[in-house]
Amino acid sequence: MPLTRQLAILWEIPLGLLSFGFSRLVRGTLTLISRYYNPTDTKVKADWQVVSADFLQSPLKLLWTMSRARWNLHALIAIAGPFTVQSTIALDVRSLWQSAPTWTAVVYTLKGYKTLTSISSLTVPPDQDTATITLPPGRYLVGLRHYDWRNPVQLPAIAVDGTPALASETRSAPPDFNQFYRGLAPRRSLLFSALNFYVYPLLRWMQWLPRSVVKPIFLPVPNPETHFFYGALDRGEQLTIDLPPTLRDTHSLYFSLYSRDCFPMDWYPLVTDHHTTKPLPEQGVYILRVHPKTPAAMAMAKPAIQFSVT
Repeated sequence: MPLTRQLAILWEIPLGLLSFGFSRLVRGTLTLISRYYNPTDTKVKADWQVVSADFLQSPLKLLWTMSRARWNLHALIAIAGPFTVQSTIALDVRSLWQSAPTWTAVVYTLKGYKTLTSISSLTVPPDQDTATITLPPGRYLVGLRHYDWRNPVQLPAIAVDGTPALASETRSAPPDFNQFYRGLAPRRSLLFSALNFYVYPLLRWMQWLPRSVVKPIFLPVPNPETHFFYGALDRGEQLTIDLPPTLRDTHSLYFSLYSRDCFPMDWYPLVTDHHTTKPLPEQGVYILRVHPKTPAAMAMAKPAIQFSVT
């Protein structure tokens, strides 16, 4: 290993700590602002929004997203709301099954965007028409993730406290819909470098830290049904992934590469048991999402996947 890489820890750790503090400050400030000023809260009627280039055009939306989560580049994401709920919210899950073989619906509080609960294709049977979620009184959003979606996507009708609140909508969603993420690269800046500088050293030397510390920092809002594998790669390095022989029969595997400042670089499903990435053009981080295909697979232990870096 070159001497500069060995010595990098001397500046990576201190600067990473400063970056982490800055990221918490930005995140906390945005959360505080959202409690007192939230444009969505002023909406009288609920509506559907699909995450797209237009959705992320606002600098504030991009900053919010970059400060709170890692891009899920494999799912078509839609957001519904806001809804004023007294006791229940119900989704027409027939539309979800029609749109994708694998899906997740997550309920968030409108103030602070705290995750409350979720349902998915692993918890709702295909022959069920409606899924009803019991909630405390409040204002909520519903976020949908569609994996391996079909074109067009049918966004479900939603009822609140037994009354229709949002009609179903049909949206065009070709297989390459998420290619808009590649267009985010020109928006990289020093702000996002400072915001996410800590991510690379966190993962590069994560063997020195408890997993219980690393995971909630790197993945603040993970899907509890998904197994996550992640790490950091230096410029020029390649990652080799070796899967257990039958894993692809029971799970879907989605691989994502991000730049050091956590902008999307590349993403694709793993379709072979042995895969080696191209040499990375710059420092970056990766996530491998391993998602069960069936409820039975959800009960299986976390798979033993082999990773090697050259």
